[in-house]
Amino acid sequence: MNRDRGLKSIKEARQDRVSRKFGRPTGTAAIVVVVGLLLVLLGNYLWTERKLDAKREAVLSQQRAALATLGAEWFPLRDRIEGIVMANANDYLGDQTATEATTWDFRAIPGIYLRLRTADAQNVKDLRTAGGESRRDGFTACLLRTQSAEDMDAGQSEDRPWNLRQAYMSTRVLTDEWTHEVKTAGDEMRVRVFEEQYDKAKREEIPVAVDIVKRAQFFLLVLDEDTAEARADQDGGPLTLQALELYSHASRVILFNLNTNKLEMRLRRTPQTKFYLAGENRALPQESRDAMVRQVNNCGLATDVKRALKMK
Repeated sequence: MNRDRGLKSIKEARQDRVSRKFGRPTGTAAIVVVVGLLLVLLGNYLWTERKLDAKREAVLSQQRAALATLGAEWFPLRDRIEGIVMANANDYLGDQTATEATTWDFRAIPGIYLRLRTADAQNVKDLRTAGGESRRDGFTACLLRTQSAEDMDAGQSEDRPWNLRQAYMSTRVLTDEWTHEVKTAGDEMRVRVFEEQYDKAKREEIPVAVDIVKRAQFFLLVLDEDTAEARADQDGGPLTLQALELYSHASRVILFNLNTNKLEMRLRRTPQTKFYLAGENRALPQESRDAMVRQVNNCGLATDVKRALKMK
């Protein structure tokens, strides 16, 4: 029979010390642990935010440098062009042609082009949204080129005049909206995306915008008026410019001299064109037929402008 050695009281005291040393932590110890973890997390958060702020600031400092150079030239031109658009998008102000417009060979010089529905030009926000989706079309192909323009509906025309969409896209990194997106970027990966956007704009897009700003001598604007027939055929959906071009409708054409800040021409025309399919063309898919209809209507409008300006 085994017997415990030593006094019982000494043994119990020893066991009590061991249980206190390795037993459950006291309330004070738990608080110390929690506070320590919170301090570690807070320190990590502050370090991450400081690192993220530095990356954001690096991107925005480059943007500010571009604002001081390109922005000083682009924003005044943009505001002037947008003012011309909105001034002509409400009640029509009547036909007007300057005497020198018939002898001004604007087709041989660099310029800016924009086409959109009058409904999309009632305020700056809608104008910029629609302008960012604008494209070249058969109107400029037939008006500004002497050779055949059968492929222009597909947007394959020469790179003149520059579309205002190009300027909007090229200078997006200079806008307040882009600045806000950078400032509110929540993680390093998102900031890296903005770094790549700015690098691409600086390398490829901003040089184009600089060229547009410095070389453009005229602004050619076409504002298309909606028709009840075109709206009815959309089955309740939104009416787009591309859909409107399939119908006979009135268009306002404005030619503005950016060098003299003078209106050279303003006219409103509804082209009287007819489109027929013959022979093998009757088997064309609907998309191809629509492209041909737009081409005929747009060239009809260009013909009316040429006639007004006495162009050959």
